[in-house]
Amino acid sequence: MLFKLIRDVYIVKGFPALYLSRYDALIIADMHLGFEEAMAIKGIYVPQMQFKEIAEKVSNIISMIKPSWIIINGDIKHEFTKLLKQERKEISALISLLRSKNVKHITVVRGNHDTFISPLLRRLGVGYIDILVLDDIAITHGHIDVDPKKLGGELIILGHEHPAIVLRDELDIAHKFPCVVVGKLKTGQEIVIMPHLSIYASGNVLTLDRESYLSPIVKKYCLIEELVPYIVDENLGLLELPNLGTLASMGHF
Repeated sequence: MLFKLIRDVYIVKGFPALYLSRYDALIIADMHLGFEEAMAIKGIYVPQMQFKEIAEKVSNIISMIKPSWIIINGDIKHEFTKLLKQERKEISALISLLRSKNVKHITVVRGNHDTFISPLLRRLGVGYIDILVLDDIAITHGHIDVDPKKLGGELIILGHEHPAIVLRDELDIAHKFPCVVVGKLKTGQEIVIMPHLSIYASGNVLTLDRESYLSPIVKKYCLIEELVPYIVDENLGLLELPNLGTLASMGHF
């Protein structure tokens, strides 16, 4: 059920979620609730099915782990310019779901999409913070351009990247998989990059090209070749791959 990634950080096998055993805390990220309404405003119509799938997935994870604390590491919502009706409704429904599962504490770490939600979260009794520091672990969404040393943790947990990897089979057909990534920074700190929960996020493909990454922390400080991806898939479970430097030498990039 749980696989130890690094320190006290575990991955829930087959699910895009981390578990901090020391704090009995489950971390999820990048749900982008309200995506369908945001797209409809732009004239793009997609089925309004994301919340149902995310709610089912989160319910399954909580039933297995039974955490007392849920940490949402950014981008609980999607639209930048306002708080949409669908976003308000689904955020409220998500918090209600978590409380129905006996989750005692809920904290949202602010992501770049998380605009105009402070009053709503306050009414819902949910903690809202830019950076969450837990002893030697710093949890931040990853969009802020900051020196990792100033975050205060020996281990940095990021969202934002929506990491994915493309592998080719024997017929040279490409397959894309979401993944969690473990690595090191030039500062000597360690890093974990979380997978996304949104069903509509396409995934930012891992590469050796530093400029292809979204997070300034990854772009400026990460030892890219040493990043180790773990495929997170409900059918495959959890699959550890060689680091990106080795994958590149094997012709995967």
